[in-house]
Amino acid sequence: MTTATFVSITCQGCGLTSTVPIDAVLVSVAVDGHQSGTGLPDSEVDAATAANKAGTVAWTCDSCADLVTAQLDWPALLNLVTAGATLLDDAAPEALPPHPEHPSGGSPLTRDDLLALHELLASDTWFDQVTTTGCVNP
Repeated sequence: MTTATFVSITCQGCGLTSTVPIDAVLVSVAVDGHQSGTGLPDSEVDAATAANKAGTVAWTCDSCADLVTAQLDWPALLNLVTAGATLLDDAAPEALPPHPEHPSGGSPLTRDDLLALHELLASDTWFDQVTTTGCVNP
């Protein structure tokens, strides 16, 4: 049996303190202001600032129904993640696969290609031809 975990958070907009289920809280780790690839602050001044801004928490306020965000320090961020808050993955767009609406380059489908596909699908062995490696021309 599992128990539900809740967190008390105050909305900066309306001032209401809400008790929110931990799975309704989103946490994002800050990566700005760091040396690329090292995760270390660029200077001592940045180190002091980075200690106070480890990440951001987001939730929906029960009173004003707004999506509210607030800065987190490291202890608060680690407590929320340990309790089960959803950690957002801030993956770079280059790491994501291409979207079907923005396909990679290639020649467009011609009328001849469409006719060849139609003839292929009319044959009884179209599935075998499509699943074998190599050219699909009938």
